[in-house]
Amino acid sequence: MKKNNSLFVLFLLSFLPFTAFAQLVNIEEQRKQIKPGWQGLMDFSFDFRQNTQTLSQFAASASLQYTYHRHTFLLLGDISIIRLKNSLQKQDIINKNFQHFRYNLALDTQRIFTYEFFLQRQQNKIKFIQYRFLTGTGLRIALINKDNVKLFLAPLCMYEREILTDSAHSGTRMIKGDLYISFNARINDRLSFFHVTYYQPALWDLGSDIPFERFSDFRLASETQFSVDIIKDKISFSVDVDLNYDSRPPAPIKDYPLFYGIKNKISFKF
Repeated sequence: MKKNNSLFVLFLLSFLPFTAFAQLVNIEEQRKQIKPGWQGLMDFSFDFRQNTQTLSQFAASASLQYTYHRHTFLLLGDISIIRLKNSLQKQDIINKNFQHFRYNLALDTQRIFTYEFFLQRQQNKIKFIQYRFLTGTGLRIALINKDNVKLFLAPLCMYEREILTDSAHSGTRMIKGDLYISFNARINDRLSFFHVTYYQPALWDLGSDIPFERFSDFRLASETQFSVDIIKDKISFSVDVDLNYDSRPPAPIKDYPLFYGIKNKISFKF
């Protein structure tokens, strides 16, 4: 019975969207157009299936942005839980959440150069992440900043503290690079295209249980999204293609450095 359950879980995981596994959090997707005042976005889903086993899935995310003159504040939250239950056991296949705060200060009136500072807390059971805390800062540069086309490059630096749920509860404390490039294009009144790539190499060890090699230890993630407005500026439907690579994943999943997938999403803006 236990073997059949393992096979069922493995089959299910192969169809889950990439974001259930991702270690990197895509902040660029959550940014709003810069305009004074408050803006927000909410996504949520719930699924319940009963057959020989009970499968329940809940996911929710929210973002809130406030802009005042040259200052922009962004607050994000996300939670995903997938639970499998039968007569023998109850287990969380996926249990992940994160909270993120980001502050932007425009350094010029055209917003070509923007100072960034961020804080993030994250947990991800499937990635054996018991706790991950990040804080970083740097410069965000607008290479193209037109109404319908935007291209940004951001060479940031961050501090990472991570504790894993492996048998040794190993942890890392290090300084890492946080370089990302994002592209956003409005094709017409309803259709838009978005892409972002993140690169996070390890730079300096501040006291880690796990040895690493500078620059050879890195994470790489990208997301490409096509979005169409169902109700303009209110409700949209999108298809996302995601990829995540970790050059040194936790030991229990060391044979799985690459995850990728496709997800469909409905978003409500306010």
